[in-house]
Amino acid sequence: CTEGYIILDRLAREQLPVTLGPLLSDRSKIELGRMTFEAPAMFERAGVKFALMTDSPVIPEQYLAVEAAICVRNGLSEEGALKAITINAAEAIGLADRMGSLEVGKDADVCLYDAHPLDARAHVTHSIVNGEVAFER
Repeated sequence: CTEGYIILDRLAREQLPVTLGPLLSDRSKIELGRMTFEAPAMFERAGVKFALMTDSPVIPEQYLAVEAAICVRNGLSEEGALKAITINAAEAIGLADRMGSLEVGKDADVCLYDAHPLDARAHVTHSIVNGEVAFER
């Protein structure tokens, strides 16, 4: 729904959740012709739930946080950006009962950072998978 902002009023009226992206890309395909990093902020203001995606492996998933950070720079709230790459994405694929937020009973997979996770200078200090430390810096 990269250009979904064009029909945002309808998406808001119908309360249709969408996936936006890839945004961290050039305009190599016709459906990316009018993409903008401002679209997520437009969706947020309209109250339309969305997830961000990178179109991996075309744009590797490790750039998802960079994409989210650029969206914040273009008006998206930090909370909205984090939800777009966590709980909203899990809901979009039907796995929110297992992942996407930190709650009792969900998979205990989480990364800890030495700075804000949307800061490009941040490093992962710990990765916890299934409740066990899998990586420690």
